[in-house]
Amino acid sequence: MHHNFIIKLLIASTFLFLKSALIGQSYEIKVHIKGAENQKAQLAYYLGENKYVEQTASFDKKGKLIFKGEKNLATGIYILIVDNGYFDFLIDKEQSFSLSSDTSNLIKHMKVSGSKENKLFFSYQNKVIKLNNKLREISKKIESLDKQNDSLAILKIQKKEIEDSLSGLWQELVKEQPNSYLAKILTAFNNRNLAKFKFSDPDLLRTPVYHTMLRLFIKKNINKSSSYIIFETKQLLNSLKPVKANYQYVANYLLNFYNSFYKIGMNEVFVFIADNYFLAKKADWFNEKQLTEINKRRNLLAQSLSGETAPELTMESNNGEYFSLHQLESNFTMLYFWSSNCGHCTTATKALKKAYSDLQLKNIEIFAVNIDKDTTEWKNKIENLDLQWINCQDINEVSNFREKYYVYGSPLLYFIDNKKNILSKLNGEKEIEQLIKKLLAK
Repeated sequence: MHHNFIIKLLIASTFLFLKSALIGQSYEIKVHIKGAENQKAQLAYYLGENKYVEQTASFDKKGKLIFKGEKNLATGIYILIVDNGYFDFLIDKEQSFSLSSDTSNLIKHMKVSGSKENKLFFSYQNKVIKLNNKLREISKKIESLDKQNDSLAILKIQKKEIEDSLSGLWQELVKEQPNSYLAKILTAFNNRNLAKFKFSDPDLLRTPVYHTMLRLFIKKNINKSSSYIIFETKQLLNSLKPVKANYQYVANYLLNFYNSFYKIGMNEVFVFIADNYFLAKKADWFNEKQLTEINKRRNLLAQSLSGETAPELTMESNNGEYFSLHQLESNFTMLYFWSSNCGHCTTATKALKKAYSDLQLKNIEIFAVNIDKDTTEWKNKIENLDLQWINCQDINEVSNFREKYYVYGSPLLYFIDNKKNILSKLNGEKEIEQLIKKLLAK
């Protein structure tokens, strides 16, 4: 399938554009870890849901190594991975510093030289770890005690005090070090406020919080109409254009997401993003082959949009007769996708059944496609509801109706004219009932 290929190429291209976006002078990170002698190490960074290796090196026989490069590293949270574990550290303006620890406890024994941000970061981490350890200990004591034990109330108070200390720790740091990079990260992570989060901030791109907020942006809009999602997506992407790395990452991620998230209307969002931010030479970070694949996927998902010619369907009806959508001679056709077990479908089907005689007088035909695999239940439903329109089913999906019309939910209705152009798409029983009312009022 083309969409699987796109998923892979988007991830690859994300890495490439970020590598090329790095600007500045140089970096040199000296590392000394006792217990890591002669081991290999990886310098990696966070991006989205993944971690990417920036550089590899080997410790010498004394447990020392140097990561260095001719250009500054992009600001973010980085990871140093050794055989015995890993630890996070910060890359900001200070890019020449030393880290020293041992494998018995990498974070607790960490010593930093030349980086105020990392001194602050490891101090904060150790405070969090210490409080979490206390919290675990006291939680175990509470679980082990009988509910009538006199000590239980005191322990619960102590537990609450520790929890309050943990929740207030980041706020205390932000108050004391408001201009630090760590304060920026902690504020964004703990507030998780979309209205205040700056997607355009390049300092946050290589942190886990950026992906968390992008997912929150999607979640906030996902149950809205496709037109609303498109509006919000347009606002976000247009605001990011001045910040190349952030813009490209978000555009890649959203295209990839709406390509593989199967819900009614998501094809419209994918086509919008592809047309406005990728195709027609709008995405210079992709090569021609990659853009060709995106265009193929775009054309596949666009064929059921309003204004397009309705894709042909030839299907078998409940009485064994075959019907062709394009050969129907009615002035208008309602191409109706429904399920026998769907309550919303039942409501929509009954509304269509009630209006069918009046619709026929206006030369409007209904071509109903049941999307289930159960033929017996489908035929029983036709009989019970006395459905007299064209009733078809394709349990083996030979017609490819699901992909042609992006049928990933029901009820779904396409209103088609006599030239077989799609005039509109109605999602859900309410929109279908509104269309019926509008048609009968004419």
